[in-house]
Amino acid sequence: MDLDLAQVRAFVVTAQERHFGRAAQALFLTQQALSKRIRKLEDTLATPLFLRTNRSVELTADGERFLPHARELVRVADAAVAAMGADDRPLRLDVVDFRLSPMYLLRRLAAREPALRIDRVAGSGFANAVEPLLSGELDAAVGRVTGFGRPLPDELEHRPIRLEPLVALLAPEHPLAQQDVLPLADLRADGIWLPGSGGAAEWLSYLQELCGRFGVPIDDSGVSYDLRHTLEQTRYGKRHVTLAGADMELAPDLNLKVLPFEPSPLFPWSLVWRRGKAHPALRRFLALAGRTSREEDWCAYDPAHAWLPEDDLRLAAAARTSR
Repeated sequence: MDLDLAQVRAFVVTAQERHFGRAAQALFLTQQALSKRIRKLEDTLATPLFLRTNRSVELTADGERFLPHARELVRVADAAVAAMGADDRPLRLDVVDFRLSPMYLLRRLAAREPALRIDRVAGSGFANAVEPLLSGELDAAVGRVTGFGRPLPDELEHRPIRLEPLVALLAPEHPLAQQDVLPLADLRADGIWLPGSGGAAEWLSYLQELCGRFGVPIDDSGVSYDLRHTLEQTRYGKRHVTLAGADMELAPDLNLKVLPFEPSPLFPWSLVWRRGKAHPALRRFLALAGRTSREEDWCAYDPAHAWLPEDDLRLAAAARTSR
């Protein structure tokens, strides 16, 4: 019988957390993907490992017996990777915000490389990652490298990793919700609703360029205390149209209508790291991210149906020609 290390690691983390949601977050997986790994391991071992209820996750007797051996398998595997030159600590990566596209990208990378070990920092804006990158406090960051108020220092390298489409969110009863696609021109009267219009400088500059280019006003009326509050008001309040990144996981219980824009605004995410000799774990991470981006076409761009700010368009074009 051959055991899959990714499945064993999923079991160990779930046993430690006693909660599928927290375990999935720790492994950069969706709960569905985590459950699938656990089921496959249980099938291989021909025994259930967890007792699942609506409120708790507990180990079965067989799960208790298997746990120390599973921990040892994971420990030995990690030691083997370290012996081949890996850094003995996780990479420190700034993801801007735990709700945004970088978390989706990490889950996709972890699906390909289960041994990926990353300490995540949510610095609330790429500008806040620049100094920690230069000092070595961070190994890498994901963010928009233009529009944050100053040029990127020469000591930092960067590579576009994802052009994320932005999508419209609106109530199913909204007059525009019956369309298959939402032309940006249709929002010139009512605008895009973004209460408070807060956020990182690179995000605000992107919105200003987008709305200025297509003549769409930003409606910043009202108040929102968090993403859920904005989505609830979009669903049940006035007939607003707001927007989000296509990679974000939205609350399914709200039953919001999600429509692509025409043209499709793309938000550019880049990997950024300090120039010079990178340690092996960072080199492997950059290689994995670049390979996955290419194979999954994360930087797809159709000029006839998509839009990028001019500075970001030049960076994306340069990245495509260098591949």
